[in-house]
Amino acid sequence: MSFWLISSSLLVSSCAGAGKYGVFGAACPQLTGPGDPLGMSYSANARASAKVAAFVAASKDLVELSIQMENMITESCRRMGRDLGIPDPEMQPRSDEPGAAAQVACAALSARIDAILREGVQVRAQATPPQCQADLQAKAQCQGRCDVAVDPGEIVAQCEPARLSGFCQGRCVGQCEGRCNGECQGQCSATDAQGRCVGACNGTCNGGCDATCHARCEGHWQAPRCEGYVRPPSADAECNASCSARASFRAQCSSAQVQVSASQNTEMVGRLIATLNANLPLLLQAELALGRRLAGEVRTVVQVGAALPRVIGEAGAQAAACVAAGAAASAQASARIDVSVRASASVSGRVGATAG
Repeated sequence: MSFWLISSSLLVSSCAGAGKYGVFGAACPQLTGPGDPLGMSYSANARASAKVAAFVAASKDLVELSIQMENMITESCRRMGRDLGIPDPEMQPRSDEPGAAAQVACAALSARIDAILREGVQVRAQATPPQCQADLQAKAQCQGRCDVAVDPGEIVAQCEPARLSGFCQGRCVGQCEGRCNGECQGQCSATDAQGRCVGACNGTCNGGCDATCHARCEGHWQAPRCEGYVRPPSADAECNASCSARASFRAQCSSAQVQVSASQNTEMVGRLIATLNANLPLLLQAELALGRRLAGEVRTVVQVGAALPRVIGEAGAQAAACVAAGAAASAQASARIDVSVRASASVSGRVGATAG
């Protein structure tokens, strides 16, 4: 399942209010509005605009995901708490701090589970964690926005010569994947009357090349790229980091599976087993698929937000406002996820269901 597909009935009013984007949200309508921030403009500087667009898009996804995660954990703990006789007021937060709703609900539930376990009951949950697949289409779309903003000449300038390739409009000096028209330092599949290579060259070509040329072009590169890079050369560090995070935030995940057993069979233990079997899968889905799995990507988005003001330079007031808004919103979302994960673990850990 995807976090985008979770039922809206899980929404909690304290999380879904206007303040979910933080105090700077109003300054950036691209972040708070209904559209996709990736397709919006932020600056007359195309490259800066692309960086900001990728970051704001990732920040918005992170905010929505963090809210979904807290809502899932809160609702799971409240359902289990009600099944075990906890009054609703005891599970209501006393503040609107990020993660507070999950923290209070799960703390009340953990206390009730402790009371049951103190009677000498042993409860064990066999859990199968969710498996997730990043949204590669979302990543490609995001990186495509970044690619448009980079001059191909910059790729040539920044790539190591030995790793540069593309179609050469001129003389290719290096490996040619097609026909080499010139001197072949190696084995040539066909030559003309003057002994010049006019076929495939198994070696280094010094001349024309009708397919991809590797190493050096004495002329103009067309569609140049750097070989051996983890990321496309035209998608710079900040853009690539935001795009990778967005792909993870939009991942499709299978459902968590849980089977709970206990050493005793009393009425209260039966209620505990029933409610864990019914509600623990959703709790683990949030904790593992939307929390622990994404810890690295969450840190990355927060770090990009901190670095962007220096990177984009004088990109304009709107770009600066949206970076500030995205950075504040991401930091708040990160805090919400951290608090919610710990709240969930306080429950799942008590029955041995926490996966690493």
